[in-house]
Amino acid sequence: MDKETLINSYFENSLGKDQLKEFEQLMKTDSEFASEVDFQKELQHSFKKNERQEIKQMLGDLNIVENDTETKVFSIRPWLAAASIALLVGVGTWMLFFTNTDINTNQLYASNFAPYDNVVHPIERGNAMINIKDKAFTAYEDGDYSMALKLFKQLQIEQTDPYITFYEAIVLMQLNNHQDAIPLLKAYIENDGQLKDRATWYLALSHLKMDEIENSKTQLKKLVDQDGFKMKAARELLEELE
Repeated sequence: MDKETLINSYFENSLGKDQLKEFEQLMKTDSEFASEVDFQKELQHSFKKNERQEIKQMLGDLNIVENDTETKVFSIRPWLAAASIALLVGVGTWMLFFTNTDINTNQLYASNFAPYDNVVHPIERGNAMINIKDKAFTAYEDGDYSMALKLFKQLQIEQTDPYITFYEAIVLMQLNNHQDAIPLLKAYIENDGQLKDRATWYLALSHLKMDEIENSKTQLKKLVDQDGFKMKAARELLEELE
């Protein structure tokens, strides 16, 4: 497994046992690799906090409460503020020293896809999981996507929170079931879900994964035109697809 894919898989919690050993060995022996991983950890923590604040404003009626760990202020290097823009290009595209000029749709997908953070239902670790939503989002955060899918489907029956559809679609993408993820994402967007710009990005990636290039480009152009979420990543990806 190349280094770019290895780091992507690490942040997606999808490394196998042997791959995890390879990752840990590189962290010990490859200073450039370790530095990049550490940088991305800082970057993602910073991004997650800002993203959570934005979603909190969008979904104010959800009464989102952040725990001390999630709101911890990290000591970020001075150049991090400028470099943080790179995260919007998608996990993988920021790794310039891994650039591959002969890339296919699967590689483009892997470079740009990362599961969306749980920013709507923060889990306080150590507390008893007293309801299905807690259990569903815990499974989601832990990368137990088969269990998360089962619980999200149950939530769809018992609750009406539209964002459950969005997260169920992300789970399906993680399970490489893009055929079922696409209609969920489309339905969420058509219903004017508050995370519809995020859903548009993942819809574009699902079409990309299925080699539906024109459909992917259509969704990416919407993001570019909106000049908002993932606009820079969408423009970069469009250039690769042209």
